[in-house]
Amino acid sequence: MLLAIIWLCMQIFFIYQSGIVTDLEATKYINEAHHFIATGQYTTNNYLFYSVQILLIAFCLKLHIGFWFVVLIQIIFNGISVICFYKIVEKISNYKWLPFLCTLYFLSLFYYHLFNTFLFTESLFFSISIIYTYVLFSIKELKFKSVSIILLFLGLLYFTRPTGIFFIPATYFYLIIRFFPNKAFLVIAVSGIIGIFGLFFLLNYSLGSGGELDFLLPYIDERIICGVPTIVIPHQFAVPVEKNSVQGLFYIITHYPDLFFRLAFKRLSAFFGVMRSYYSFSHNLIVAVYFYFTYFIILFNIRNLFGTNKPQVWFLLTNIILVTVTVMLSCDEWSNRFIFSVTPFLLLLAVSGINNKIQKINAGNSAGRNK
Repeated sequence: MLLAIIWLCMQIFFIYQSGIVTDLEATKYINEAHHFIATGQYTTNNYLFYSVQILLIAFCLKLHIGFWFVVLIQIIFNGISVICFYKIVEKISNYKWLPFLCTLYFLSLFYYHLFNTFLFTESLFFSISIIYTYVLFSIKELKFKSVSIILLFLGLLYFTRPTGIFFIPATYFYLIIRFFPNKAFLVIAVSGIIGIFGLFFLLNYSLGSGGELDFLLPYIDERIICGVPTIVIPHQFAVPVEKNSVQGLFYIITHYPDLFFRLAFKRLSAFFGVMRSYYSFSHNLIVAVYFYFTYFIILFNIRNLFGTNKPQVWFLLTNIILVTVTVMLSCDEWSNRFIFSVTPFLLLLAVSGINNKIQKINAGNSAGRNK
C-alpha cells in the first residue's frame, strides 16, 4: 500500500510540474503521426520501429481527444510495470523484505519515471520491458500459448524502439538455459550460426531503414554524447560499403582501430558514469550516488550473481551487455535514457547477488551450528 501511495503521488507531481511534454523528441513523433494520417505511411522506414508511440499519437489526433490519452496509457503501463518489478524480485529472492526495499529504491529514481508525461517512446518501452521480463520468468512450460505470448511481446518491444531487438537473443539464452539446462551449451553452439545470421539481417534492416540515423557520423566528428560533436574539423572517411550497415561499422573498426577504441572507451565511461557537465551539481550527485551504489552492490556480490537464478541472470546480463556495446559503437544519449532502459535489470542483478550472498552466509552459519 505504501508503495502504491508513493507511486501515485509521483504521477500527480509529474503532471502538475511539467504537464504533457510535446516538444523536444516528441515533436518528430507528432509530426510523423500527422504524416501517417495524411498518407497512410511513414516518411522513412526507420519510423516503423517507433510504431507503437506514433500510432497511439495518430489515434489521439484522428479522434481529436488530446494527448492525455497517450499519457494515461503510459502511466497505466508504468504502474503495471512497477507491480511486475515487485513480483520479479519476489521470484528471484527468498526474503520478504527485499521486494519492498528494492521496489522503493526503484521508485526513488524519479528521473526514470518522469518520462510518463513525455510523448517519447521511452515510457512505454521501459514499462513493456519489465512486464515482458515478468511474463517470461513466469512461464512454467514451453507450449504453443507461451511461445505465442513471447513472440507477441518481442514484436511489441521491437516496434516500440529498435533496441527491442536485443530481447530476442536475451530471450533465446534464457529459454535454452531454463528449459534445456543439461544441453544448453550444445544447443546454443549448434543454433548459434542460424541465430547470428538472423540477427545480422535484422540489424542491417534496422540500420539501413533511413531517416536521421547515420552510423558513421559519431566517428566523423567524434561524438561521445549523441548530437554533440567534440572536434571542430571533422574526419574525412571513404567507406566503400553501405555506411549504415554492420559491414560499414566493421570497416571503421578494422581500418581506424585507434579512433574506434578511444571513442568506445569514452562512451563506455559516459554510459556508466551517468554524470553530465551540463547538468546541475545536485542532479549529477543524485544519479551518481544511485548508480554507483548499485554498481558497488553488483560488483561486491559478483561471485553470487547466479546461484539459483542462472537463466534469469543471463537474460539480464545479455540485455545490459548489448545496450552497452551499442553505446560503445555509436554514442550515449544526453539525458541518460540509454542506461535508464537497463536500470531495472541492474537492480535485479543486485537483488540476485544480495539474495545469494545472504543464503550462503546463512548456510555457513547453519553448518557451523550443526558441528
